[in-house]
Amino acid sequence: MRRLDAGTSGKLIQTLAANWASLNLAPPWPDVLAALKPGPAPRPVQSLALEQHQVLTHRRNLIVSSPTNSGKSLVGLLALLEAVHRGHRAVLLVPLRAIAREKLEELESLAPYLSATLGRPFAVRISTGDYRLEDEVFAAPPPDQGEIIIATPERFDAILRNPTHDDWIASIAAVCVDEAHLISSPHRGSTLEYLLTYLLCLPAPPRLVLLSATLGNTDRAQEWLAPCDVISVTERHPPLYKEVIELAPDENASDVIVSLAKEILANLKANLLIFVYQTRSTERLAATLKDRLGKLTGVEGALAYHAQMSAEQRQTVRAAFGAGRSRCLVTTTALGLGVNLPATHVLVRDNTFPGVGPLSLTDLLQMMGRAGRGDQPGHALIIVRPNDTWKADQLAHALHNEKLPSLVSHFQNSARPGRHSTLSPEDTILVAKHVAAQLARRPKDGFPLEQLQTFFQRSLGGQTLVAYVPTALAWLTDPLRVLAWCDEQDKYRLTVLGLNATRAVLPLDLVAGFAQLFRDLLTVDPLDRLLEAWHLLDHLLLLDLLYDRAPTLRRFSRALVDQVDAWMEEMPGRTSLLYREWVAGQRGASRAIEVLGSLGIAVPKDKRNTEEWARRRAYLATFRAIILHERGQGKIIEDLSRRWRIRNLAGVEERWRDDYLWLLSGLAKILEIRCFYYHLREECDADPDRVRRVKGHLRRLRFQTFDLQEHLKYCSPLGPVLRSIRRTLSIGSRGTVGLQSIRRLEAAGIQTLPQLAALQVKDMVDLGVRRDLARQIHTYVRRRCQ
Repeated sequence: MRRLDAGTSGKLIQTLAANWASLNLAPPWPDVLAALKPGPAPRPVQSLALEQHQVLTHRRNLIVSSPTNSGKSLVGLLALLEAVHRGHRAVLLVPLRAIAREKLEELESLAPYLSATLGRPFAVRISTGDYRLEDEVFAAPPPDQGEIIIATPERFDAILRNPTHDDWIASIAAVCVDEAHLISSPHRGSTLEYLLTYLLCLPAPPRLVLLSATLGNTDRAQEWLAPCDVISVTERHPPLYKEVIELAPDENASDVIVSLAKEILANLKANLLIFVYQTRSTERLAATLKDRLGKLTGVEGALAYHAQMSAEQRQTVRAAFGAGRSRCLVTTTALGLGVNLPATHVLVRDNTFPGVGPLSLTDLLQMMGRAGRGDQPGHALIIVRPNDTWKADQLAHALHNEKLPSLVSHFQNSARPGRHSTLSPEDTILVAKHVAAQLARRPKDGFPLEQLQTFFQRSLGGQTLVAYVPTALAWLTDPLRVLAWCDEQDKYRLTVLGLNATRAVLPLDLVAGFAQLFRDLLTVDPLDRLLEAWHLLDHLLLLDLLYDRAPTLRRFSRALVDQVDAWMEEMPGRTSLLYREWVAGQRGASRAIEVLGSLGIAVPKDKRNTEEWARRRAYLATFRAIILHERGQGKIIEDLSRRWRIRNLAGVEERWRDDYLWLLSGLAKILEIRCFYYHLREECDADPDRVRRVKGHLRRLRFQTFDLQEHLKYCSPLGPVLRSIRRTLSIGSRGTVGLQSIRRLEAAGIQTLPQLAALQVKDMVDLGVRRDLARQIHTYVRRRCQ
């Protein structure tokens, strides 16, 4: 092990105001601050916001740039509460669903006190991929009481795409964007930029507040949001000491973490927050630390903290950590973007994600910045393994310099000087997505090119994005995609397929490929036998081919081909149509290239044997589809890893499943006859009987996507049992068995139905299952085993 100094951030500094009373805030804000309990005196960023910039007496837009734990979240919350005080809606945008749930719990606990001090009751709601407000809420007029909505940018973007929500959107008086530096990121930044541009273009725009701990220059963003104030504090308080731990090839990360934790926790005033990539790792590492360090980790030992825990469990863990009953907490890197768990020490175990890539310097600084409590300096360490993308010396140098990126559009970052009209294929699709979002707002009337360009001129990317709009429109209207069309009046409109895909927030290139394959199947098979034979596995195979974020898992080999073929032969009834008709076959015998051609997947220029390249890609896709299918059937990760020779399934499965759950939900909305009616009538000359037949097949395929979502949601040994319980037992007033009950049983080693049948209600209660839920499980198992 080699330890590298990575520099120190900040120093001990004084606040600008001696106490909150010295700010002379007008009512009801002193009482609001008393309810929020932010500390005995304002931090520098809070003094600047409330005293110098008077953010509670005007409604100018605001950029707040200050280090982690500096108090900027309070500034954002006060801006939202100011809108609530006036009886409006306010929106808090956070990057992750897990953080949204944390913020919901925090604000719900404060709402009764804040309602009393504001003199106006208000509700707190959440809207993410997991929790969605009903459509009638989005059509509602401004509420009689105030309302704070917590959402992810992607969910809020989906709300904006529907013009029936316009009255609801018009009632929003403030929008606060947490982690605003993500605007510059390649994958998610364009969504944030688009939705903020949309809000700026409203007749009465809401106040926009952007918060970030990792911003460089903000001049362009301030111009974009004008009138806009910038509050910038660069010094961190308390200081943060940074260190990189380089592991030797023969060193085990868990052993090193135990050694470091022992060293840190020897100081009885210290506590430790450890970030790992995967939820399961939190439980394993917490158990290891508790076992090997004993009472040094606190009377309750090291604890895991992650998004799959119930609200009550997370509150219990937070309370134990805050009170010192647990001195060591293991959480996921996903929560590093917004988790509020002050610690003296932070240790980042995973800086590179299997099958995904390295964390950015910005993300690492976000996690490391959680170290430091009160006036006590923080210490943050990052482990670097030999196979990580980051190298130890390189990372230490980057952390020492802390060169933060400017807040600019991703498209400005990616534009090449002198060639502003040249777009990469990835950026073409990004711009097309936002052009389609605009078109979705006016599905009947459409937009001329000039109006679309006027809208994008108002974006952070400005003229750069304007130049890209014609390219995006050409991509959308390409006959191979049929996502949009231009009418006789030179107005662009979405097709039914394009509108459904856009409203479902699906990747448009995925939808275009999916639809083209179906159109080809309808053309070559007048009797529709191919659609009739479509299997659950075909959905997974197709998504793998079209979605470019599937994990690698294993290299292609002849042995892999043999395993896939053998798996398909074991149970002919579950054989994928695409595999049977096109993928299967040894070198020179597979027709996989035909499927890839229908999907619009281009062959890389450096591939000489295109047919063999297509066969390999299709077999790998089939292999991954099998793995997901098997997990949905409750197969254990260890068994699958051993049988299929997979090394990193545990590390990538959660994100992989989450992505596919989202995609399947969207596909269900395009599997309807209207998306293919024109092709059936005009290209296939279909009669009414065939249209009805195809409609029935598409309905069955849509139900398959629902079944797959259920399977993938509960990928665990007892997952099939959980699904059966939820289907067969009536739901009482207190609900039915959920994932957490099953997880507790699995954690105790109960992984099969016979093992479950051996338990009595009391046994399950002793394992942490609620008594009424334990009775449900016992009743179900008894019926199954009769």
